[in-house]
Amino acid sequence: MTWPDVAVMGLYAGLLLWIGQRATRGGLDASELMLGGRRLPAWAVLCSMVATELSAATFIGVPHAAYTGDWSYLQLAVGALIAKGILARWVIPLYHRAGVVTVYGFLALRFGERPRRVAALGFIGGRVMASGVRLFIAALALSAVSNVPIVPAIVGCGVLAGIYTVLGGIRAVVWTDVLQGALFVVAAVAILIALALQTAGGLGAIFEWASEHERNRVLYADPLFSLGDGRAFGVALIGAFFLTLATHATDHDMVQRLLTTRDARGAGGALLGSALLNFPLSLVFLCIGTGLAHFYLTDPGYAIDDHARILPLFALHELPSGLRGLVFAGLFAAAMSSLDSAICAIATTWVSDVHAQPRTRIDPARRMRRASVVFCAILIAAALSMAGYHAALLRSGAGAGFSLVDFALSSMTVLYGALLGIFALGLLTRTRGSQRSVLVAAALGAATGVGLFLHPIILGRTHIAWPWWIPISAALTFAVAALGRTLDSDRALSNRGDEAYDRARRAARAAEQEPQA
Repeated sequence: MTWPDVAVMGLYAGLLLWIGQRATRGGLDASELMLGGRRLPAWAVLCSMVATELSAATFIGVPHAAYTGDWSYLQLAVGALIAKGILARWVIPLYHRAGVVTVYGFLALRFGERPRRVAALGFIGGRVMASGVRLFIAALALSAVSNVPIVPAIVGCGVLAGIYTVLGGIRAVVWTDVLQGALFVVAAVAILIALALQTAGGLGAIFEWASEHERNRVLYADPLFSLGDGRAFGVALIGAFFLTLATHATDHDMVQRLLTTRDARGAGGALLGSALLNFPLSLVFLCIGTGLAHFYLTDPGYAIDDHARILPLFALHELPSGLRGLVFAGLFAAAMSSLDSAICAIATTWVSDVHAQPRTRIDPARRMRRASVVFCAILIAAALSMAGYHAALLRSGAGAGFSLVDFALSSMTVLYGALLGIFALGLLTRTRGSQRSVLVAAALGAATGVGLFLHPIILGRTHIAWPWWIPISAALTFAVAALGRTLDSDRALSNRGDEAYDRARRAARAAEQEPQA
């Protein structure tokens, strides 16, 4: 990198730390760190959500998917839009009315403390894994453009995100994400313009070539459904629908910022806005991937064998100094925007739901910051582990045709099916049910999710495409929990019947003895 590139990245890092420090003005109590005082503007929450959703998996993974394939990824946006509409209308307002600090407080109201704690632990495990994948993907790109090994790149991103998150909590996360989201989009548009300028005929020539070779194909309707092919439209629709329900109703990483608005209306508007913006922004990154495929029809004179790094390689070799630094900063923003919110959400969940100490002498804000430091370190370790898993996936041959964005999305399915099944039971039914049946159902759903996630490596190929994983584990969890609730209700009715029978017998005996007396 040249000095202008380093200067741009340094300026960006300095702005992040400055915003994080500004977010702490006046001192922050636990409520400010966890919920921003419930007074953050909806437009800032919308920007934060977009920045987090369009993470490094989007910046690197979506162009990679289009470079090696087509635009079928856009099918997922349809299912996400439907799911977000349902959540904005019914679920998010319910959370606001309940006044919960985390979404797992809702489970405490419905099922009791033990399911709440187990669900919170499930979220922490799933979010650590999913965010670890995103941090690994960002480090993969950063190492390609800076010649820094993946391990130091992972540690550097994690430490920087941890600093301002520990300082300012969710307020720092939201306001830094506003900057990062803007930088993210500007960098993507800059890349697309650079591709158009370096291609004879511009974007028109790229799209013409893409149409001739079906590289801009979106819809896969023949067959409509498939067990092993996630590109089939019906499968993509179902997978994105259930994935979005899980991430935006049971994952506190996404829900936390929706609880920081003044009312449910602002939260719902931010949620729907993110769904609508998902279409044009995803399209920009798909166009970048197709443009790269057209650009590299001619041998560039340098190695491009590592297709997973094709976007950062283009930025490194083809963009002018300064603009290259802007793109590098965009890559950095992609990593930060998903990592900072994960640190804050996990720490909030730990302090509020898992290790709550209402009578402790330790200040809650201090406990929140301690937890943020610890989980920052855990997320860095998870990213290192995901790097090893991805390497094993490629060595086994199961990763053939499995893009980085597929890897990122599939990593979110491990525990989210179990969480979604339990939340669905709480949202769709009124009976409280026993804690034991809920816990058994959650354990079975989680075990199913783990088995589905690992089966490509164990069996050598993917038999069940990742969009099916959450629906399968969620349906199993819901069915087992509902059955257990029914059995508990029947048992309670039977016990009440036995008690009534005993009372009747005692009354009959007393009546028989009265004349004798």
